[in-house]
Amino acid sequence: MTRALKIFASLVFLLVCAFAGVTGTQALLSLQETEKDLRGAGATPVGVASPEKRRIEDVLTATGTIRPIRSVELVPNAPGRVTSVPVSSGQKVEAGDLLVQLDDRAARASLKDAEATLSEARQSYNRIERLAQGNAAAESQLEGARATLLRAEAAKMGASADLEDRAIMAPFAGILGVIDIDEGAYLDGTSPVTRLLDLSTVEVRASLPEQHFDRVEPGQTLQVTTPAYPGETFEGRVTLRAPEIDQGTRNFEIRAEIDNSDARLAGGMFAHVRLLLETYDGIVIPDAAIISEGLESYVYTVADGVATRTDIDPGRSLGELTEVREGMNLDDRVVVAGWDQLSDGSEVDITGREASETSE
Repeated sequence: MTRALKIFASLVFLLVCAFAGVTGTQALLSLQETEKDLRGAGATPVGVASPEKRRIEDVLTATGTIRPIRSVELVPNAPGRVTSVPVSSGQKVEAGDLLVQLDDRAARASLKDAEATLSEARQSYNRIERLAQGNAAAESQLEGARATLLRAEAAKMGASADLEDRAIMAPFAGILGVIDIDEGAYLDGTSPVTRLLDLSTVEVRASLPEQHFDRVEPGQTLQVTTPAYPGETFEGRVTLRAPEIDQGTRNFEIRAEIDNSDARLAGGMFAHVRLLLETYDGIVIPDAAIISEGLESYVYTVADGVATRTDIDPGRSLGELTEVREGMNLDDRVVVAGWDQLSDGSEVDITGREASETSE
């Protein structure tokens, strides 16, 4: 009987110990979870991104106007009635082509008269010169004949010029503007007949702020877009940087030439100018990470679960990314979401996938 009681008591003791062990383990685990929750309760959930290295273009932009490389208004040198217009508006012409002919009958008659007078004066001079060589004519007679000959030559030249003025010729190859005259019209010699445009090459003119004056020089590459050809880019080179700053605007003018052998660009077109100064490798971060307060810009970087305010010097904008000139390394991690709940030294809990592919 006594032996049975001892065995029973031992079994009861073992059961009590087992129960106490299970209960204690559960209590310990529960305590550890509670402590973990208490430690994490103060951490702010944030999203982060890693800086990237990008090829950055240092570019100046401006708006400008496309102009023909050469352009003149054609005005007759003399008044007269139009007898012929052998060309039409928008026609391509070569240098020396006849554009407008005025009535030249009187001019031709004057030229013939001048030529006849010149012939007589030349014959008279030659005769007196022979006589003077044989001492049969005085030196004064020879000088008088020479003066008459010179006046006749001048009169002939004037008559020839007057005849030439009755025709308007193309001074260079190009494209004509609008011609609104017909045969029989009278021109007073002061009103333009049309314009002649050389569009084989076009010139782009634009203005830039004076702080960029020492960064621009002839030979730099320039790209132009225009609303007439959406999505297309035309490339040229800077040919001129104005030697002075406009005192009114504090800008300086640049000019560039673009090949236009296909005649797609026209004078007067609006131009958006993009001037490439240099390219270099730089560090960029998402715009969402940058906090601006007045003239200062900063981000929060994360290391070992702690956020640190980091001042930066932002540079050029690249879409949804911004260059950082100073204050950032490639191995940093910057907060892109949740930074509005942070202060310097805040504990953070990184949530979600790291935004390292933001720009792709």
